[in-house]
Amino acid sequence: MLLSFCGRLVSANDKLQIMPKPEDLNYENGYELVKELRHDDIVEFVLSQIKQLRWPMVLFYGLNLILLFLIGAFTAGNIVHLYISWGLYWQFLAYGLIAGMILIIPIHELLHGMAYKLAGAPKVKFGADLRQMMFYASAPGFVAEKYAFYVVAFTPFILISLLFISGIVYGSMHVQWGSLVALFIHSTMCIGDFAMVNFFASFPGKEVYTYDDKQEKTSYFFLKKVQ
Repeated sequence: MLLSFCGRLVSANDKLQIMPKPEDLNYENGYELVKELRHDDIVEFVLSQIKQLRWPMVLFYGLNLILLFLIGAFTAGNIVHLYISWGLYWQFLAYGLIAGMILIIPIHELLHGMAYKLAGAPKVKFGADLRQMMFYASAPGFVAEKYAFYVVAFTPFILISLLFISGIVYGSMHVQWGSLVALFIHSTMCIGDFAMVNFFASFPGKEVYTYDDKQEKTSYFFLKKVQ
């Protein structure tokens, strides 16, 4: 999957010289505005998208249900066989929660920013909206097509998941437990990224473009009409 996304990113970079600018995205040039997303309304947008079962949300729910099952199975097994002491169980449960919910946030957003830069964005902005409990990386004024946005959205999820999976595969039993918890928490925290991709997936086979307007605090989504 990662190689596929990287291939899409290379393809997107090859097209940078002909990518439209924000001012080019208008009806006269063959683009239709399909969504204005005010940044104050992102939580409502995410909640609306998680109800739409397209492939990104099916993938999100499927992966997290598997992880939740594994957490339950480990806990049940520990009750029966005592893989690790209950002191270590609760200690590394707390470590996993802290790592998945707090410590990984700056790394997650930096990876978004790195993906934006690789896609050709000249400037990346980082910020937080504590009212919505949201942290973000954005590239104001940079137009991203659908597959470049997929790479930006999924890069943190894939790379950080690989980090925690390595802890599950190579760590001691208590490290495996903490890594499993951290993987589940981080995966659920990626719901906003999956929701954004889910919106793009509502236009299969279509060319979709997006950009952020810093002054308007709005993201715009345009569909290229068939000529």
